[in-house]
Amino acid sequence: MRRRDGRGDRLGDGRRPDRDLPVIALLGRHGSGKTAVLGYLAHRASTAPHAGFDFAAASLRPHEVAARLAFRLSMGGRSGGGPRFPRLTHGLVAVDPELRLDVNSPEQAKHALNKAMRSARRRSAGPAADAMSEAVGLLNDLGVIPVPGAGLMAALLLRGVGPRLVQRIAGAGLDWYGLDSPRGPLETLVELNERSRSEDPADQERVDRLLCEAFLADLRAAYTGRGGPSGDRNCLVVLDNIDHGGGTRFVRLLLELRESLRLRAGGGCDPLLMVVASSTARAVPGPFDPGPAGLRIRGGDQVGYADWRAAVPQSPADRSWWWYPVRLPELTASQVSQLGASVAPRLPEATPLVHRLTYGHPWSVLRMHQAAARMIDRPDADELLRAVLDARPPGRREEADEGDGPRPELTLSQEALAYLFQDMTAEQLAALVTCAAARDLESAVNSGLLEGFTPRVRDTLLEEAAERLWTVSPLHEDAGTRGGRGSGYLPREGPAAHPEPLPDSPVFQPWLWLVLLRELAGREAAGPYPDWTAAHTRLRDWHAGRPGGRLGAHYHQLALGEVDQVVAGLAAGLTTLPTEAWLYELYAVTAAPMRDPVDVTMPASHRADVLTRELAPRAYAERRSLALLVTSLWLAADPRNRLPSARPELNFTISAAFRDLALHADANGAVLRSEAARYETRTD
Repeated sequence: MRRRDGRGDRLGDGRRPDRDLPVIALLGRHGSGKTAVLGYLAHRASTAPHAGFDFAAASLRPHEVAARLAFRLSMGGRSGGGPRFPRLTHGLVAVDPELRLDVNSPEQAKHALNKAMRSARRRSAGPAADAMSEAVGLLNDLGVIPVPGAGLMAALLLRGVGPRLVQRIAGAGLDWYGLDSPRGPLETLVELNERSRSEDPADQERVDRLLCEAFLADLRAAYTGRGGPSGDRNCLVVLDNIDHGGGTRFVRLLLELRESLRLRAGGGCDPLLMVVASSTARAVPGPFDPGPAGLRIRGGDQVGYADWRAAVPQSPADRSWWWYPVRLPELTASQVSQLGASVAPRLPEATPLVHRLTYGHPWSVLRMHQAAARMIDRPDADELLRAVLDARPPGRREEADEGDGPRPELTLSQEALAYLFQDMTAEQLAALVTCAAARDLESAVNSGLLEGFTPRVRDTLLEEAAERLWTVSPLHEDAGTRGGRGSGYLPREGPAAHPEPLPDSPVFQPWLWLVLLRELAGREAAGPYPDWTAAHTRLRDWHAGRPGGRLGAHYHQLALGEVDQVVAGLAAGLTTLPTEAWLYELYAVTAAPMRDPVDVTMPASHRADVLTRELAPRAYAERRSLALLVTSLWLAADPRNRLPSARPELNFTISAAFRDLALHADANGAVLRSEAARYETRTD
């Protein structure tokens, strides 16, 4: 029996089979630059056949997506023409809604099919095909082509094919439908025509499978031997937002068909390299492991073909081994600075603030840069930058309702919240806002903080957050995050380590956490969900009642403004813990969020003194240095309180408090003086 892959026995002639090609899945939150990366890859591949599709822009059946990809691939790259798709073209002619083949009259059916093919050839040189081909141009919209119907699509695939070549490929395209089947090609196409008019899901699936298989078989045939039409070994398809519009279903179907054709051909992979993008790991079926998102997602420094091959199991249990999930990295401080320079000349001066607030999230960096550009040349720039999250987003204008006055304007943080969590239901978003009160998501779920939410939200929120890449490993909370130098130097093991270190449970990415906290801080006490006080009180009491929960209890005490109690607890630890372990505790507790972290009406160092007097009167009188240190570090946890960036204002207060403790506290003075030095400006 002949093979339906169009390659004959060429893979048995001693030539090395084409190597397997993974589906490279780029994963990232909304605004992480996935679409830009796909566009860049398409540009790099512009000399070879390439195509793309955005599943968020249109909802199409798999065979319709394959047809649009085939059309763009057939246009080729800058170096020459692309592959031809005779098998797919015959199938598209057969499923044209305007064509009806009589299954009971083979001769009439054959005549009608031949007539439809001739019509497609004529239309391929007609004005409709000309206009559509010219409209496509370069791949700058991921190939979302509004083609009305399979008939015109088939005509487009025949565009530019001369009469002799049409006759030659037409025979191969038609004969393919009779291979591996006791039925002839005509009977198969008549059946395909009949199924295409059916509403039965099984019939629709059969149509999708056969036409997508024809798409891959055409590619295998076109690239047999030394390569494709222009000598290329592969062609590229980029698929955006596969978590929408059946994107994952389409890719899974192609992989299933790839394996089927591969087995029947005796080896070798089709030449189609797919790079896909998604904002949720749920779109990728594997490979699974016990990680927080259920996937082994590779970082940018690990990515490579050899890395993918090394992870392929010897005996795969399913087709998930074809997938290669890659997490898009955040922007580095240097990249944030370069982007700032392209927005405004002096903007790199705001780079430290922008990077520390957003942690390099590309969309947020750009929006923050655009907002900061309006402030940087003002004499009160530092004050304006401290209030940047409450600023009006760039490009927005106030709109007035009829008779109601100005419409409320979104702040920059509210715009970010709406954009980053755009796929969430109102209840899911409310649950995420509530969870922002906890240090980590596991504490939020285990403490009962989500009581009152529906069981579905309570049961799936952890998984949802992990799959959407909203969580990260805990960050170091030492001097490196407070405007000082050094990070990760406090011991986690050994005699100087804290006896009850915090668990390494996933936490919200800091920028996401910040915008969620802003919403939590604005909740009314009488609302349907816990407000700031209710949430932190619940968490404080839960931690206090658990073994090893002392640090968690102090953390939420500080969030509630109970500074006197926190200072008393830290003062006791200063005399009983190794000083390095005490520093770990100090930073862990003062990482607590503040309901109103920024006051633009006063300098941060002055506010530290005011807050200490107000919230910790006893500690201010008895342990002033420690009380000021706690309040200053609490404020310093927010990057907006560390302006100007060249010399963070709070650093002097923090350094002086550490040195005073080194002189008077019953602790290791050398360690405390070393910590003070991390906050001091060096002139060398």
